Amino acid sequence: MDSSNTPRTEQEKMKQQKKMSQSEEEEVVDLSATEEQMVEPPPRREEMVEPPVAREQMSEPPTHREEMVEPPVAREPVVNRSPVEIKSRDRPMVQQAMRKPPKGPKSRWKLLWIGLAGIVGISVLFGIFSQSSSNGSVSTTSNQSTSTPQPPPAPTTPPTRPGVPASTAGALILLNPGVVRQGVSMGVTGSGFDPRVKVDLFVKQRKTDRGQPIGLSQTDKYGNFYGNVNVPTTLSSGPFFVEARERGGNKVAQAAGVVAGGAPQLKLSEQVGKPGDLITVTIHGFSPYEKINVYWNTMIGQPFTTLQADGGGGIGQATVQVPFGAKGVNTFLFVGSKSLSMVAASFDLLSLYPTIKLSSYALRANHQLNFSGAGFGPGERVLVYLNNTAGQPAAVIQTNQSGRFTNANGFMIPFSLRGRQTLIFLGEESRASVAVSWSVLPYMPNAQASTYGGLPGTTVSFYASGFASQEVVHVYVGHTQNNAGNMVSCFRTDNRGNAVAAGSYVVPGDAQGKLVFTLVGAKSSGTTTATMSISAPPSPVQVPAQPPFTCPLDNTP
Repeated sequence: MDSSNTPRTEQEKMKQQKKMSQSEEEEVVDLSATEEQMVEPPPRREEMVEPPVAREQMSEPPTHREEMVEPPVAREPVVNRSPVEIKSRDRPMVQQAMRKPPKGPKSRWKLLWIGLAGIVGISVLFGIFSQSSSNGSVSTTSNQSTSTPQPPPAPTTPPTRPGVPASTAGALILLNPGVVRQGVSMGVTGSGFDPRVKVDLFVKQRKTDRGQPIGLSQTDKYGNFYGNVNVPTTLSSGPFFVEARERGGNKVAQAAGVVAGGAPQLKLSEQVGKPGDLITVTIHGFSPYEKINVYWNTMIGQPFTTLQADGGGGIGQATVQVPFGAKGVNTFLFVGSKSLSMVAASFDLLSLYPTIKLSSYALRANHQLNFSGAGFGPGERVLVYLNNTAGQPAAVIQTNQSGRFTNANGFMIPFSLRGRQTLIFLGEESRASVAVSWSVLPYMPNAQASTYGGLPGTTVSFYASGFASQEVVHVYVGHTQNNAGNMVSCFRTDNRGNAVAAGSYVVPGDAQGKLVFTLVGAKSSGTTTATMSISAPPSPVQVPAQPPFTCPLDNTP
């Protein structure tokens, strides 16, 4: 080897080492600048993956393999540490990485590994805190230098579950039971009020109503109370609200309830019958003490009867009379006057078959005919027609609540009726009808003269019976079927149709043999005869001729 070449070679090696030392110093400075930038927390976690890339770029294969086996001393996991602890523990690591490394190949590579390990540790720590911040922990991210710790921001309200409101403490009342009827008792339990104060209770049909006072309670030392109130009967069916107001305070609580307008229950003792039958009714489920209107088939018009509910809103037993209606299925309607609750019950209505009994089935004119009947509608009028239903009824009879009548005054049989007749009885409302046949008997009077025989010039009077009461009887001579004859006398019967020594007639002078008198009732047309024998006088009898006779009783009632 040439000795001249040796100094050159050594000089070149020294220059080359000097250049390498300068480049390494520059690289160390650049590393410090890089670490100062990396100390600040990245805005997003995705950007934290860049340090490993920088590590790959900065790592160069070492000259000696044994220098690469040294583990990074600052890369230890940190779990559940506060931001202040993290910064205080990692600050020496950062400061050590920022120090100017000593010269020498082995020391420089060691410092590079230490700085790189610190950068990776800081990146991991900030990633952990970023993840913790996203899960609801207090975030420690800041735009300032890591040398100055930042105060944590104010804690935020943790999110609540969907549909579950945040709990708030305050006054509370509960109703027991919550479904009630008008007039019944209801329990009210309150809590959360001030101790030993008075609480006024109000009831409302709607939340916006002013409220009707229904009670007053006193809280105990814990602010609780319990009381019973009566549900007003004025509340209609549906929801209502009870409000508790603390007297002298601002605590108010409200609870909702429901007035059941419901379906009352009904039971009939009989479901088949005829108008006028009495049936027993049992009812439950109406408002206490309210009137229950009873309708038949329709609610139009007035109810045919009214019932009264007891304190429990029911009726143990009540009697209802079946009204008139069409044959077949009809309906009872029971409606509460306040609650307007309604319940219906079907009733199978049977036809009416009335019966009639007459006081007599054969009697003479000018006599009273009376009737007894059953099977008509309750409390209805029965119209009595003679022979047909045209024209005015001959009599009107009122039935009782059982549809009966007994020995009711009918009518006086007129003298114009003779022979067989028919009476028709028709219920005015039920339209039930029945017909009865009967007969008008003729008058069959008896009469006789005051004497059975006599001479001309004898005055004769008459005795009669069997005529109509207070009837005028005309006396005829020479009466035949085709000839009325001559009226010679008349008289009026008494109340029983009898007459004694009534009328007067003078036998004419030329009368001989039998003299027949015919007596005819002016109203009853009853006819009878009386006969007397006329003896011949020993000498002619001069009897003045009598003028035609006119009955003076015909013009008097």
